[in-house]
Amino acid sequence: MQRLRVATAVGAVALLSAACGGGGSAGGVGEPGADGATTVQVAFNPASQFAPMFVGMEKGIFAEHGLKLEIVPQTDIAAIISGLASGQYDFGFATAVHLVNARSNNIPVRAVATPDGQQATAEDPEMGNALVAGPNSGVTGPGDLGGKTLAVVGLSSLNTLAAQELAARAGVDVGTIKLVQMPFGQMPAALAAGDVDAAVVQSPFIAEALADGSSVVAKPNVELFADEAVGMFLTSEATIGESEEAVRGFAAAMVESQRYAAEHVDEARSTLVAHMGMTPDAAAAATWCTTCDPALDTEGIDTVQELMTKYAGLEEPIDVQEAVWPEALTY
Repeated sequence: MQRLRVATAVGAVALLSAACGGGGSAGGVGEPGADGATTVQVAFNPASQFAPMFVGMEKGIFAEHGLKLEIVPQTDIAAIISGLASGQYDFGFATAVHLVNARSNNIPVRAVATPDGQQATAEDPEMGNALVAGPNSGVTGPGDLGGKTLAVVGLSSLNTLAAQELAARAGVDVGTIKLVQMPFGQMPAALAAGDVDAAVVQSPFIAEALADGSSVVAKPNVELFADEAVGMFLTSEATIGESEEAVRGFAAAMVESQRYAAEHVDEARSTLVAHMGMTPDAAAAATWCTTCDPALDTEGIDTVQELMTKYAGLEEPIDVQEAVWPEALTY
């Protein structure tokens, strides 16, 4: 827990520094171009869950709402938050954990949309992230994580909290779990080599891990956050104040893009080749939630705050209603 507090505190200092010294406009998007579309910068954490956004770009859904997206892959979500605060990005992906941390440290960002909807339920067990055990780890479920090495994308990430909660429910002292931070793309090889015993992995890297002999032993998001939004796009309050029409267009286009992707799954999957550099075979096996409600809600943030209080030293919950752009709840 102490390590999580330190990671959170260091991240907060970095974010506040970036917000104060930012290299871009503090709010508002640019002017429309010759084609009438306004260009917005969107930072995302590469994973197949962004296929709806990609296909929405290619099918002109965002253009119909007056927007042209310039997408920026960014594996460090803390950098996304600081980029939003400084005006480097207009929209950016984060989890509810990052939203809570940002607002707890007076960084004025709000959730405005989801990339692939609320989390799947047990009826869609193939969706969502996965707790994956290495081939010779001896891990058969969350109850075996005590004393084991667990790879997570961030030491205080949503995935970390979810794994800790599942382990605690199985009777594990979560303080004995050895956390190792690494990008999703490095997790399959680390599992196969025995460098880590288990990992919380996101698609499309789950399939790669399974091909190397690892196995799925739990589905954290499905088990803990069913029908709740915990992955979301954020923007700054300054952008909402100065360019609310662009925010409105982005939120509406994301909902429409998710609905289109759900009806044209193969077409959406194919966009992962160009936008994420995946092979056609890997793209064809990629998953995201095609049955989930694309709307944003506040329940996921409430659940996340409960876990942060238990495992990450959160002392004072944020006002959830203030953390979400109200119009986003109407789509």
